[in-house]
Amino acid sequence: MFSDWPSELVPQQGWGDEAAISAFKDAIPWSVGRDFVAGTAKHLATSLGLTKPGPPIKSKIIHDKQLQVLMPALGHGLSFPLSEIDILRDCVSVYCEWLSALLPNPKSSVPGPILNDPNHYARIIINHFYYLFVPRGAQGPDVINRQAVLCHRVLRTLQNIAQNSPCLSEDTWQTLLLFLLHINSALLSPPTIKEDAGEQLCERVLSVLFETWLLACARCFPPPPLWNALRESCQRWRHRVGLIDQWNRINFALTRKLIGFMYGPTFPEIIISAEDDLNIIPTNMSRDCIAQVWYRILHIIGNPVDLSRHTVISKTPAFLKYAISSALVIEPSQHPCLQMLPSIFLSAMKGVSGLVDAFLGVPNTSLDNLSHKGRQISPSSTLSLSSDCKGDDTSRFLASGRPKCNSILHLFGPWLFEAALINCNLQASPGPQHKSDVSGTASSGSRRPVSVFVGESRKLSDSSVPGESHADRLANLTPQHFQSGRAEALGALCRIFCSKKTGEEILPVYLARFYIALHQGLRQSDPSVPAPHHDASQGSSSRHSIRTGICSETAASILMNGVDLFRLDLQGVISLVPSVLGVLECVLPEGELTAPSHLPVTLLRRAATHVLLSILPLPLHFQGLQVKEVGSNSGERLSLSHLRPQLVNLLTNALQVETDPANTQMLLGGLLFCVQDAALCEVMDSISQHNFSTDRDHNIMSSGASDTVSSHGDYNSLLDESCDTLPEGSLGQVGSPNFTSAATSHATLPSTTEGEALQVLEDSDSAHALFVRSIYLVCHRLISSWKSDVNVSLAGLELLSGLARLNIAEQDGLECKRAVKWLCDYIAYQCSRPPRAHSKDLHSTIVAAFHCASVWLVAHPYLLQDKECLSTVLEVVELGISGSKSQVKSSDAPRLKHEKELKPASMRVRDSAEALLSCVLSQVGTFPSVCGAESLSSLLDEVTLLRHCNTWGGSDQLTRDSAAQHFRYFVAQNSIMLALLEQPLGNHQDPQPTVTALIRGPFGRVAWTMQLRHLPRHKSSAKLYTVNPGRPLPMNDVGIKHSVKPKYFPDSVDRIPLCKADKSIPSLESVIMNDERSALEHDKLLQILDHQIAFEENTRRQVERETSEYPDVETECVAPPLCLEFQTARLLLSHFGFLSIDALQESVESAVPSLVALDSSIAGFARDIDILDTTNNRTVDTAHVFYVQAGQSAPQDILSNVVTSSSVHPHFLELLNGLGWTVCVHQHPGWTGHTSTAFTVTSPPTDGAVDGNHGGSGFSGRSHVLYWSDALSEIAFVVPAPTLGNQSSGTQPPSTSNVNMVGFVLEPCDRVSGGGGSGSERSDSLPPYDTDVDAGSSISSHTSQMSYGHGSDNKHRKFGRQTSAMSCSDHKVYIVWMESFDDCYTFPANELLCETVTGLESSSWKDKEANVYIIFIHPLTNGLFRIKLQGQNAKLNMAGPLVDGQVVSRRVLGTLVRQTALNMCRRRRLESDSYQPPHVRRKLRIQEMVQKYRYEMNEPEFYTHLFTSPLC
Repeated sequence: MFSDWPSELVPQQGWGDEAAISAFKDAIPWSVGRDFVAGTAKHLATSLGLTKPGPPIKSKIIHDKQLQVLMPALGHGLSFPLSEIDILRDCVSVYCEWLSALLPNPKSSVPGPILNDPNHYARIIINHFYYLFVPRGAQGPDVINRQAVLCHRVLRTLQNIAQNSPCLSEDTWQTLLLFLLHINSALLSPPTIKEDAGEQLCERVLSVLFETWLLACARCFPPPPLWNALRESCQRWRHRVGLIDQWNRINFALTRKLIGFMYGPTFPEIIISAEDDLNIIPTNMSRDCIAQVWYRILHIIGNPVDLSRHTVISKTPAFLKYAISSALVIEPSQHPCLQMLPSIFLSAMKGVSGLVDAFLGVPNTSLDNLSHKGRQISPSSTLSLSSDCKGDDTSRFLASGRPKCNSILHLFGPWLFEAALINCNLQASPGPQHKSDVSGTASSGSRRPVSVFVGESRKLSDSSVPGESHADRLANLTPQHFQSGRAEALGALCRIFCSKKTGEEILPVYLARFYIALHQGLRQSDPSVPAPHHDASQGSSSRHSIRTGICSETAASILMNGVDLFRLDLQGVISLVPSVLGVLECVLPEGELTAPSHLPVTLLRRAATHVLLSILPLPLHFQGLQVKEVGSNSGERLSLSHLRPQLVNLLTNALQVETDPANTQMLLGGLLFCVQDAALCEVMDSISQHNFSTDRDHNIMSSGASDTVSSHGDYNSLLDESCDTLPEGSLGQVGSPNFTSAATSHATLPSTTEGEALQVLEDSDSAHALFVRSIYLVCHRLISSWKSDVNVSLAGLELLSGLARLNIAEQDGLECKRAVKWLCDYIAYQCSRPPRAHSKDLHSTIVAAFHCASVWLVAHPYLLQDKECLSTVLEVVELGISGSKSQVKSSDAPRLKHEKELKPASMRVRDSAEALLSCVLSQVGTFPSVCGAESLSSLLDEVTLLRHCNTWGGSDQLTRDSAAQHFRYFVAQNSIMLALLEQPLGNHQDPQPTVTALIRGPFGRVAWTMQLRHLPRHKSSAKLYTVNPGRPLPMNDVGIKHSVKPKYFPDSVDRIPLCKADKSIPSLESVIMNDERSALEHDKLLQILDHQIAFEENTRRQVERETSEYPDVETECVAPPLCLEFQTARLLLSHFGFLSIDALQESVESAVPSLVALDSSIAGFARDIDILDTTNNRTVDTAHVFYVQAGQSAPQDILSNVVTSSSVHPHFLELLNGLGWTVCVHQHPGWTGHTSTAFTVTSPPTDGAVDGNHGGSGFSGRSHVLYWSDALSEIAFVVPAPTLGNQSSGTQPPSTSNVNMVGFVLEPCDRVSGGGGSGSERSDSLPPYDTDVDAGSSISSHTSQMSYGHGSDNKHRKFGRQTSAMSCSDHKVYIVWMESFDDCYTFPANELLCETVTGLESSSWKDKEANVYIIFIHPLTNGLFRIKLQGQNAKLNMAGPLVDGQVVSRRVLGTLVRQTALNMCRRRRLESDSYQPPHVRRKLRIQEMVQKYRYEMNEPEFYTHLFTSPLC
């Protein structure tokens, strides 16, 4: 910078007023001069008042000539040896007092001539002070300490004058600066010797120099010669540790000021803890001056990389003089003090690295961090690499207003690139097989190298002695000693390139140098040894290096700081994949990894895992891409698809040895991605082989969604996740004209019509092989080592659930059976752990395992055809429900149910086991039902059934209340509600005893019609009798009919006389006459007798008339009429054993009998039936999808993006189609994302059509949403859009007035209070509630075993936890498509909460901080997608399969996003203390209805009730 300017640093012999002092010394002998100086100095010091108390004496020196005699003597005294310490002290005292003339209040002892011209004499004094600092040679430590004390006093005085003097002239400033330069040169230029003055004063003299220099820049800017002198001097002092420390200190202080006015107050500033360092920059220094001084100080030590070259550092006159005078040191570069160069070089690189962080806007950048070795971690991945993932990560990222990468590289790139390539041989050996240099910029020996490193290495070789190596000249200083500084430079480069913004361009020359530096840094061999040139047979050296389990410091720094390298759109970064893969093989599969001492092995493995996850999709995404590895001179190109087996093996081997929970969960997410990606890739290959037409408009991310309300095919294509329905067009074609974008056209797979055939996957990495390996590995690790960690166990179970949904062509049933067996063994082991090990987390893993087993059985129903598998499943269900197995070993005698104690591990475990049992009995092999995947239950209800009944004429308005009066309601086992209709349905032509039953249980609602038949249905049609059997002929010879009148007493009875005993009984007449009441009763009895006698007489006469002419020829044999009225409800209950005396009585276990009749006439009964029907039997979740264009942060701008398809990326619409299938909210019986439209089927509005050109707004919930469901859960994907006109009920936030004590937010309750003519409702919804519902809602799974008493006191009883039904509904899941990745840090998540209301929120959800889980999706230009997860700061965090920072392919994006959203919600429910499964809530609703509507009857009254019509 100042090479054209002469330096003002004159030789030391010409400094310090040498002429005047020499004349004084030559005039008199030394002893006389010593006495003269001693006397003069003592006299003057005494007059100062420093040696004795009292005020200072006014100086008697009044003429300049007096000072011309005294000052040379005092200057001569400052050059005395340290043995004359008293004289030195007096001289220093006098001069320091005299310099106060430059201060506003000078001392009274200052001579008058000095007061008159202070600058002139100050320059002389400053020159004389030089002799005090001149080293005196080898002295003892005590003597050197005395000299240091005097030097410190002088430095304080000069620093005080520089800060406070108002009258310093330009010449004085220059003299002061030159003085500081000279004393630093005198002390610091010689090689460092232990216990010399330079070692003690180094820090102090350097700090005074730089601080005074900054003051001079603010008040009297130094001229270029002085700057040149400072630069030359600093380059001679670079062997001193203190120089680099002070250089870093000043750089940080200046950079803090520079960044403050360049980027504003919002930019993160450098943290400076020391109070003195905060004020080191003068307040009056202008911005232009700060910028000038910052740049000049930055380059004041020259090239910091020279610190790694001891031959350059030792090329100074001081080192040469020492080498000449020393008998041990032959070469200047052999001096022992150069052993400190590695630490000095590291300190310099840390300083440069810290400056890079400051410009990148890394928060908490400070000078203190430089003392921590290996401190740097990639800022954008700090949270992912940290061991604590619970903190807020918003403050850990780069500043949004940071400069571009090119700007930072212009400043620091030359140093960092050169430091990163220390001792690297970049020259290609000449030979015909090497056509070009590895960098692509230089030929094999003839072309001039472009990069500076090659030139520098040539300079080094030229300056070295021929025939000698570095090790020969300095045996104990090898290139390995500088690897720490090199690693720091590589880390800084990685952070610069990883700070690239979306769409930012980096110069190709920087990219090329960066890739070369990374390739050299990733090599595990000694970089000082030139790497041999490999031919085609040898392949890549770095990729085939031996895995020793030792990671070099440079490779570790690249991994830690370069986790984002493959997540950015860096041009040509794929060429580094082979080199990175070689390092990953040294880090991940090794159980005993040796990492740099300052770096935790766990963080290193985590960084390696991040890198691995970012390169996993590359082989299948770029199947035909040929890559030439950086550094390879053979010309051989490697196909990326050939690396897939190596990546898969690396992933599985890493899982086997990984012990850190966070790392394990990340690897599990990558494993599931690999299996799904391979499965879908094989399906796509099979499609292209069948030559399907490419003009059909489908997308390759869709899992088979179509625009139907409820279809079996839609569900299967989404459930199987591997598109077995692809021939029907559920998966788009690769060559679809919709996807001809230049940015992603290379990402599509080539068709079979192209010249190059497709790469065929190896057997080891095929979907089937990965499926088998994954099941075995995960199940084995679950049982062996993961069972004690809840997060890892949950991640493993989530992976198994994802594998269960895959439909692989070559799937082996035996492997699926083993998976279910392992799951059952896992549950059994967890349940059998000792009581002290049982905790909420342990039970969460058991609950998740039961859920996983349900997924496997639903997806593979054939497993239950195996007796062993069925037995295993039922055994573990028994274990979960009862707490023990009936038969532990096959040889044991089974224990019956009544012999076992009901003692489950917990109520949560018991509920999960019941859910699995219900799934086995009702869903396995039958899901989806004829109603479609949208409904697990029958869509029939009382209103619908009664409309099809013979007795309903259709004229009356049928409501739910009126329909309920035709049914008999019973509750069996306190958990199953029976609604029995005894009227036959209208479509029945064969009258039989018929009953129609609506059975509402914990797991849904089903409708059955049952008939009492004496023969099977297939035999009932055969008539066993003739229609006209004929009549026999009459027979008249039947004999004579005698009419005989029977007698009851003999005739003689009337002739027997009466005795007194006969008269002892009074006559009837006497009794009647004496009692008026008896007379009345007698009259009534006589009337009844007369009536009966008349009736019998009429009957007798009629019979005689009919039989008088027997036989009557006109009388025919007529069959009796059929009975059309049956008490079928009584028959049904009797056949099922519910009408026994024991069943109608209370038992010891429960206060509620086995069968209870309900009174449907009580007000509110129909409404509670509606509440029960809208209590879901599956979990329901909602995810909201947003599209954010580059630079957007306003909610309204974000919402308006999805109005038209032209404003969104075409792949965004593919993502939406991959999340689920489209349903109309008015005709959809399932969950729609809002309670106002969920679980009802109504007439769609006339204007409900969806604009075909929408960009996602068609799925806003007003008319349509995206929906997905399986047998256990359902989820709606809503794309909020701006409201046009009046907002519909589908998106209108519900009124807060309808909030009940449980905390449900609902629309007005008119929807569920009757009027059932609007449509059918179903049972799989979350329970609506309002203020009219009984406040004693029992919402605790622990209450299902409680006994209920009689009477009104027990009807409104509260028990259990009261706020569990919606305890997990306050969390939100966002899926956000980001055009620019940097916008994820400014995404207005809280401002968009008002657009994500579902009606399930608690009353206080807006008052407290909402739990928002965000899945950010950023499309890369290479066709892949970068994932970022935010908000997973709960205890059960890191829901998979997506991992923060993962890169996924286009074909599996929708599937993985949907699974992650579901797993996020599922983990949230597992974490909640008060959450209850859906079937438990339904069971409790039924129990509440028993309490409210139960008939209080004894057994006779109950039987009488059965014979009574429900309408009576």
